Amino acid sequence: PFLRAGLGILRLLRPNGLLTSASAAVGLCRERRAMDWLSKGPRTHDAFTGAELPKSLMEDEKKQPRSLRLTATELRIFGTDEVLVVPVYSSTQVCEVKQLLAQRIGVDPTILHFVVKQGCTIRKQYDTDEVARKVLIKGIPSFKRRRHQWQHPFAVIGAGHSGLKQAMWFLKHKETDFIVYDRRPTVGGTSWWDQANTTSKLQTELGVYHLQYDEDNPVPTNLPTWPTRDQLLEHFREVAEEYGVLPYCRFNTEVSEVLVENGDAKGRPTGHWFADQTFRFHLSRDDGTRTSAAHSCVCYYPGNLTCPREGTYVGEETFDGYIAYAICNNVDYERVRGQNVALIGHGAFAVENVRTCCEFGASKIWMICRRRNIACPRVSSWLINQSLNHISGVLYMRSIEPMYKLTPFDPWSYHSVHTNAQRTHLTITQKARFGIGDVYFLAIAMGLLEVLEDSVKRLSQGAVHLSSGEKLEAGVLFKLFGFNGAWEFDRLLGVKEMEGFWVNSDFRRFLVAEAIGVNANNFGGTSFSPGVRMWVETAAHFFWFPKDFKPILDAGSLPRHRAEPDQDRPAYVIDARHGTVTAMVVNTSCIALVEASAKIQGLKRAKQWECHPMEKFVDECREEWDSYARQWKERGAPGPIPPYPYTHAVVKGFLEEEQRELEAATQRRA
Repeated sequence: PFLRAGLGILRLLRPNGLLTSASAAVGLCRERRAMDWLSKGPRTHDAFTGAELPKSLMEDEKKQPRSLRLTATELRIFGTDEVLVVPVYSSTQVCEVKQLLAQRIGVDPTILHFVVKQGCTIRKQYDTDEVARKVLIKGIPSFKRRRHQWQHPFAVIGAGHSGLKQAMWFLKHKETDFIVYDRRPTVGGTSWWDQANTTSKLQTELGVYHLQYDEDNPVPTNLPTWPTRDQLLEHFREVAEEYGVLPYCRFNTEVSEVLVENGDAKGRPTGHWFADQTFRFHLSRDDGTRTSAAHSCVCYYPGNLTCPREGTYVGEETFDGYIAYAICNNVDYERVRGQNVALIGHGAFAVENVRTCCEFGASKIWMICRRRNIACPRVSSWLINQSLNHISGVLYMRSIEPMYKLTPFDPWSYHSVHTNAQRTHLTITQKARFGIGDVYFLAIAMGLLEVLEDSVKRLSQGAVHLSSGEKLEAGVLFKLFGFNGAWEFDRLLGVKEMEGFWVNSDFRRFLVAEAIGVNANNFGGTSFSPGVRMWVETAAHFFWFPKDFKPILDAGSLPRHRAEPDQDRPAYVIDARHGTVTAMVVNTSCIALVEASAKIQGLKRAKQWECHPMEKFVDECREEWDSYARQWKERGAPGPIPPYPYTHAVVKGFLEEEQRELEAATQRRA
């Protein structure tokens, strides 16, 4: 419960800083209900050993319950000015505070000795004593943790969004012993270098997708709300240069093999539960040179699904039209001008291609898919990303209803939506992530786009024949089958099983990519940067403080995933539930990361509102909507121009409903 409270109880106070008062600490506890880490009722087990207490002692505590009056204790390192103010109950015992302090700074609680001043003398406090209001601590030199010293540098594989952010995190925290490898000539990563088209744009909002996303950095002011591919690549380059990342990067360098060289387990330092080992990198450069390098820990950010799925239809040789995979910058969109286009697929890339085909003057678009996926209007994406924690699935569905009313579809009836009869509880599960954008809905409303739940049976000259028997007269066929993971990534780090984000339960091999699909009943984000911000801190924390990983591993709560060859799914490709559970376990099992997550609890909302105030964002969406609608009408779109379905008042209503959800959640916790 303390971990879920999301509050960093312990605060390190510098000698020249303003000390947090006991009353302030108590008030903070009352406000955030962050005292559940302490024993409220009769204890049944020893705080250190976990052994069951004698029955006589348990009976005494039942007869005289412990006081739950809130107060605070000031902890000071003996002989220094370092102070921690800890909120406690008046009945909190020394052993409980020792246990919390030991977990926080990574020491054995038995080395901690609490003493109090009594007049001109000093008296030792025993573990069963109620902790005094002012305590001197012996046994540790500082409240600050000492990082583990590794023999070799850290390695970061990939100079995309995640890899660059990892490097920025290292530099922010004065860690300079690392190298970033990338096979490309500059920064950018798989998604924007390899997969995106030159016409691609960011589907989510800039406020929650920018490289310097952090509590201490400003938001970018030189980019639009939805930047293009080239604008984002330039953004990555500028930020990497500004924050001093480029000198640590080795471009045009392929990591071809990683060998694990085991160290001497008997020679490891006392108290380390892990054996020292080295990762030997075999490197190949574009100029043909081959070298090797030794690293102690590895962060691998492969970009998730990198291999485009392919497929061939009967009769392609007779189609006599333009056939392409509309991904990886391997398409000539000038070929769609004045043509009827058949798009195969209904994922995020397919939704993007609807926009691009409309921009390049397609006469008619059919989107052909086995099952329709939930698409996400811009306002709904903004609503999720500005939430303090998350919005419910029910509120998300209500937020997309105004847009879906322009279409013939009822989103509540989709295969991915699972709800009760009253529609008060809801879960969305689909293999594809939300395609985000308003153009998809506008194109349907104006008759330019038709979505068909069907499959392609064969092609003939100028026609696509569907399994239902329908014949579509089309001159362009775009295949958007999605992507698979690359088995090479599993091979490179020797992945047998992913436990959380770690290869083979080894905290030194951190491998993470964006989880696939949607599986949730609450939605806290549609974008990348907030998750990356937590990934990089998690990886670095366990590199620096390895002992913190063992309790998490021993608990057995991290999800596991092995390769699924029959699904063409490598082990590193995890789904949404795996990613969510991993984040929950880690961020509620390690006190340091609990405090870190509490520190940035409102960061997502702050960045979103700073970049995109509600009224300004809605106005921008409406202007984009009206601009597209006028262009299409001038080109002869058959349907009338519909008004933009969201107003300031409508969105304010969603925000008020979100506030009611927050208040209801607070009452349930109370």
